[in-house]
This record gives sequence, structure tokens and C-alpha cells, in this order.
Amino acid sequence: MQDTAKSAARSAGHSTKTATRTESFFAILAVFLALLVILIVLGVKNHRVKSQLSATQQELTQTKSEVSQAQSQLAAATTASSQLQTQLDKANSQISDQQAQLQHSKDATTEALSQLDRAKAEAADLQAQAEKSKTERAELQARLDQAGSGSGQLLTQLDQAKIQSMDLQSRLQKAEADITQLQPLLLKTRHMPVAATVQKLHGGRSYTLHLSNLYLQPVTVAIAITGPQTRSQSNVIGGGATLTVDNLAGGDNVVITSDGYDPLNVFVE
Repeated sequence: MQDTAKSAARSAGHSTKTATRTESFFAILAVFLALLVILIVLGVKNHRVKSQLSATQQELTQTKSEVSQAQSQLAAATTASSQLQTQLDKANSQISDQQAQLQHSKDATTEALSQLDRAKAEAADLQAQAEKSKTERAELQARLDQAGSGSGQLLTQLDQAKIQSMDLQSRLQKAEADITQLQPLLLKTRHMPVAATVQKLHGGRSYTLHLSNLYLQPVTVAIAITGPQTRSQSNVIGGGATLTVDNLAGGDNVVITSDGYDPLNVFVE
């Protein structure tokens, strides 16, 4: 009986120990599973954080690149703006010079038109005188026909009328020629109204320069001679007159300037 009781007690103790061990195993398993879940969650969060950090670094790198590119574009724009400002200043200066030249050209054109009007008026007056002379000559011719061949006085008057008519006709032709010369000058108001011709003297060692004024008004010119003997002089050429420059040598370069006109270059050869 005692043995049975002891055996039952041992069985009960063993069962209690087994239950305790089972409970401990499940408790450890639960803790392990909990830790495993925590590790998985932390790993997922760490992966997300690393992905976000990588994306942020890429965006930061791209932003830096864009900032660097924007700075380069800004520097290029600043340089281009400076160049454009320089070009604008140069263009403004050229516009001012061209406006001054245009005003000078307008003044010269006005003067040339005034001379042309005066020449036309003179030509009209000469034409009227010529017509009057023709009328007088016709009247004298009629009187001569009436008086007959024996009227010496009428012949003398007729000869005088013819001479006067020829003189007036010559003056009319000169005025028309002056008008013809003035018309091209209206198209080239900056072209100096001076014609230059070089004359080679006997022996071929000396040359003479002839400067003819094509205007009816005087022209002031400055003459600079560059060569073995460099010299300069200033002269006034009267209307329709000719200025002679002597003692020139072959190879001399002569530059004629006058206010309001383009320079005239003459090479002596």
C-alpha cells in the first residue's frame, strides 16, 4: 500500500514537471516568435529608410547638378548681357555719327539745291535775253529787207545783234553745262567738287597737279603731300578756278581734304 502511494506521488510529481517544461517551451517559443516579428518589422522599416535615404541623396545630387547648371547659365547670360550692352553702346555711337553725317548731307543738299535754283534762274534769264535777241534780230532782218542791200547801218546793227545773240547763246550753254554738273553733285553731296589731273613735265622728273573747282562758289582745301619731301598747304580755289601744285615727284601721294567732303587721294605716277 505504501509502495502504491509512493508510486502515485512520483507519477504526480513527474506530470507536474512535464507540464512545467511544456509551459516554459511555449513561453520561449512565443518570445522567439515575438522577437522574430520585431526583427522583421525593423528590417522592413530599415529597408524603407535606406530606400528613402537613397532617393533623397539622388534628388540632392540632381538638385546640385541643376543648381550648378543654373549658375553656369546665369554666368553665360551675364556675359551675353555685357556683350549686348557693349554692342548697344557701339550701335548708339554709330547712330549718332550717322545722324551727324545725315544732317551735314542735308545741309550740303540744301546748298546744292539753292545753287541749282540760282543757275536755273540765270539760265531762264539768259534764255529770255536770247529770245529777245532773236526777236530783235528778226526785226532788224525785216528792216534790212525793207531798206535793201544799200543800208550799211542796218547791216552793222544786224552784225551787233548776231554777236550779242552768239554771246547770250554761249552764256546759256555755259549755264546749262553748270546745271548738268550740279545735278550729279546732288546725288553725291559728300563728293568733293574738285577735279584732279596730273601733268608730267618735260624730262619726266617733275609733275604738276591741277585742281579744278567744279562749283561756282570758292572751296577751301588742305593739301598733304607724302613722299621724299613731305609737305602740306592750305588754299582757297575760286568758283570755276584751277589751283596748280608744282614740284611733285613720281610716287608722291597727295591727299586733298575739305570740310564736309570725303578726302580725295591722288597718286603721282
